[in-house]
Amino acid sequence: MSAFHFDTLVWHWPIAIYLFLAGASAGAMFFAVLLKHVCLKEKAYQSGFVQAACIVAAIAVLAGLGILVLDLTKPWDFWKILVFYNPTSVMSMGVLILMLYQVFMYAWIAITFRQPIDDFCKTRLPIVGKLTSMLARYEAGITGLLVIFSVSLGAYTGFLLSAQPHFPMWNTPVLPLLFLVSGLSSGAAASLLGGVLLKGSPNGQEVRFIHKVEIPLILGEMLLIFTFFLGLVFSGGQSKVAAFNAIGEGFWGLVFWFGIMGLGLSAPLAMNLFMTATSKRKYSYVAGTACLSLLGVILLRNFVLYTGQMVVN
Repeated sequence: MSAFHFDTLVWHWPIAIYLFLAGASAGAMFFAVLLKHVCLKEKAYQSGFVQAACIVAAIAVLAGLGILVLDLTKPWDFWKILVFYNPTSVMSMGVLILMLYQVFMYAWIAITFRQPIDDFCKTRLPIVGKLTSMLARYEAGITGLLVIFSVSLGAYTGFLLSAQPHFPMWNTPVLPLLFLVSGLSSGAAASLLGGVLLKGSPNGQEVRFIHKVEIPLILGEMLLIFTFFLGLVFSGGQSKVAAFNAIGEGFWGLVFWFGIMGLGLSAPLAMNLFMTATSKRKYSYVAGTACLSLLGVILLRNFVLYTGQMVVN
């Protein structure tokens, strides 16, 4: 059996990239909110890491939607899923979450970057200042709803797979939580990498704060992966077969042990602990750790997508 081509394969790699981008967008936005309200307050717009998080969140969710549309059998009919909402469909639920998430995301970005936006539009488009002023009055509510929809979007990427009854490896309640935590981790990594590229200080309070949160996230992700496979094994039947097939010998077994557990989780954890213990961080350490974390999440999405379709009920 080929690692990428087999009889039971329904969803290909574009879906894995969509799941990764949606999770990274939700994670980046979640950390942007945390950085503003915990560390930076009203000066958040000046931080390269908050700027990077907002850029990543906006671009990733649009790119993910684009990939999802292009992967449809009839891409030009994508508008139908927006108009004809089906409350019993997981896909329709996901589209609704994506749309509402974007509304509150752009509103929050407008509030956070209100000062530079108002300065730029003062003489060009005065109405923009009135709009940002109106949004600012509802900042608390917008922020709360943004956090809710960010978490919902991160978890939805796992619900989309776990709702498929024919694939026993996906049919577990742990999967949405695993995808949520790994999505938050990828959002943190993308924000760090983007912030470094935007000349943010690797010794800034933003980096130190994200690293403090990222360490328990990585540990939590490891625990969830262990719980995920333990649950499959104890379920017996085809679930047990799927678990051992995924992490055993072959291409995907190598991806899991060396790519995900090794490069994607253990290495970033060790580097995070090292940087937390040292008084000074370097650009190369921060960027390298972020790249390994992103690699691990991309591999995890592809691993779960492909190995989950190899065994059916």
